[in-house]
Amino acid sequence: MSKTAEADDRGRIVIPHEIREKHGDRYRVVELKDRIELIPLKEDPIEGLRDAVGDAFDEKSIEEIKQESREAAQEDAINEASK
Repeated sequence: MSKTAEADDRGRIVIPHEIREKHGDRYRVVELKDRIELIPLKEDPIEGLRDAVGDAFDEKSIEEIKQESREAAQEDAINEASK
């Protein structure tokens, strides 16, 4: 599915209803070299992070986990765009 959206004078972009119904109301905005990607976030962000990093909570700092999460989101966005 592809839709076009424009920012209003306050910088807001409305995500179409059918996309919000499918993916939810919260998104991570990932800036890539040539575009931005919206990555749907789960209701429980900790659950989403645990899905992404598994048992990494045990031996890594929060900063390390955040960095790995950012890198994984960028990689996912690049992989999806190349399909």
